[in-house]
This record gives sequence, structure tokens and C-alpha cells, in this order.
Amino acid sequence: MYQQAIRELNERFRRQIPLTDHLGLTISSWDGSALRMEAPLAANRNDKGTGFAGSIASLATLAGWALLTLAVEERCGAAEVAVYRSEISYRRPIDGDFHALCRLPKEAELTVFWNTLQQTGKGRLELAVTVGQGDEERVRFHGAYAVRLR
Repeated sequence: MYQQAIRELNERFRRQIPLTDHLGLTISSWDGSALRMEAPLAANRNDKGTGFAGSIASLATLAGWALLTLAVEERCGAAEVAVYRSEISYRRPIDGDFHALCRLPKEAELTVFWNTLQQTGKGRLELAVTVGQGDEERVRFHGAYAVRLR
């Protein structure tokens, strides 16, 4: 079930957000509550040979967007998701292939979100994303996303 959702959203990325193809961004796992996206350093390096900040920010933003898109579509059907505020902290340089990890928030916050979304057709949710290389966290991202059911 989740593998098909991953394939379909990766294909939507290619069609609707061409940047994802240029940067080599792909969703590698989704289990209904956590999502992982991958990025190769080769397509995302800067003049110093480390991860380009814009690519890292794009990966983190898209990981939150993808997680929320998959969760909402699974539960409520078609929706539009957009980030409206974000903050990022680059803690250490990235010098190899990297990934983003995002999880749905705790149940209490999620319950309020689902109730609001079902009652009004709109909702907002804040998500934390970590960007890492291997097992080490290198970047922290916090994004606020708006959702509107179609």
C-alpha cells in the first residue's frame, strides 16, 4: 500500500515540481507516520564541495510537504498543501549523499489538526524535519504548512 503511494508521489514530483528531478530528490520510505527522502551530493553541491544550502532547504521543505500530502490524501482525499513559514539551522556541513526525515507530530496535536480539517476543509500543521548524512543530523528545519481539501 505505502510503496504505491511512494511511487505515485515521486512521479507527481517529476511532473509537477521539476526541481525535484534536477536535484535528484526521491522519497525512499513512508510508513503512514514517518517519511524519508534522499538526495545525492553530486547534484546538490556548492562551490566548496559541500551540500548547497538551497538544495538542503528544498529537500527539507519537500519532505514536510510530501509527508503531509500523503497523510492527508490517505485520510481525506485530494488536498493542496503549501508551506507558509519555515526556519532552518545548518549545524554542520554535508559532504556526502544526504537524506531528510520527517514524522507526524504527537497525537494530541494531530487530533486537533484532523478535526479542524474535517470541519472546515482547511488546517495548519507545523512539522520538524532533520537532514542528515549517514546516522548524523546535520540540519534542522521547522516548517508550518497549510492544507486545503479539494
